[in-house]
Amino acid sequence: MKCPVCNHENGDAHFCERCGSNLTQTTSSTAPEPNPEPAAYQPEYTRSSSTFTSSHVSVPSNTPSVSTSKQQTTDSASTHDSASAGDNNNSNQWNNIVQNEKVQQAKEVSKQYLSYFLSVLARPYQTMKTVGDQHSLNGWLTMALIAVLSSTYFLITFGRMDMDGLFIGGFIRPLLFTAIILIAAIALMYAILKIEKLTFRPKTLVAQFGTLLVPAVVSLVLANLFIIISYSIAISLLAVSYIIIFVALNSVLFQYPLNRTKAVIDSMYSVLIANIVLFFILYRLLAATIVGLINLMFSPYGRL
Repeated sequence: MKCPVCNHENGDAHFCERCGSNLTQTTSSTAPEPNPEPAAYQPEYTRSSSTFTSSHVSVPSNTPSVSTSKQQTTDSASTHDSASAGDNNNSNQWNNIVQNEKVQQAKEVSKQYLSYFLSVLARPYQTMKTVGDQHSLNGWLTMALIAVLSSTYFLITFGRMDMDGLFIGGFIRPLLFTAIILIAAIALMYAILKIEKLTFRPKTLVAQFGTLLVPAVVSLVLANLFIIISYSIAISLLAVSYIIIFVALNSVLFQYPLNRTKAVIDSMYSVLIANIVLFFILYRLLAATIVGLINLMFSPYGRL
């Protein structure tokens, strides 16, 4: 028998000849243990199966994350939509505020112009001497009213004759022609004052000229009203309104100290030339308007 301690071969002895170890106890202690019951491995199987099951169960656990991501995407989309809707609401509110401000400004300008108009109508020449650059807008508004009212006169006059295509020939064309006449008057005054080497402000010049044109607005309003009653009175009032343009040009020029320097031409002649040029422009434009309306009346090919 081989000693399990020192590996010495002892034969059938009960004790080792070399180390003295009891071979009988050693044999019994080193005998193989019986195989464990299969039930002993059950916990390990159970653990492995539970691990396997948990690993398989954990796969569907990703489903809530997908739904969560979808929910987050939906939330972000809804947030973006709400943000864009909020921006649209803000832009609409801002546009409303801007429009309201413009409406308020228009109302204020209208109120100021009405008070200005009434004060000027009583004493136009005295008021003309006191206006400044801040009244230039009122001057432009007065000239715009003259252009619109004169065009309305032609539109109403020829519109009573049941003419077709009258808007361009009877309103737009007289509107442009009247605007050209008024701008030409301002340009002539500007040129004369420059020739005379006088110091002036262009905005003040416009304000002065527009102040003296306020009676022309009243004359044109009456002319449009009298078309229904009497053509002769209406035409007379229209002529008065254009005469006021010439009076306003001369009044503005002569309230400046003209002929202070030795100019090439005397101030009297320069003012006369300005009146002749303005009359020529007025005559040509009005004649072109009236002739065009007459052609529109009698010629079907000339209708616009």
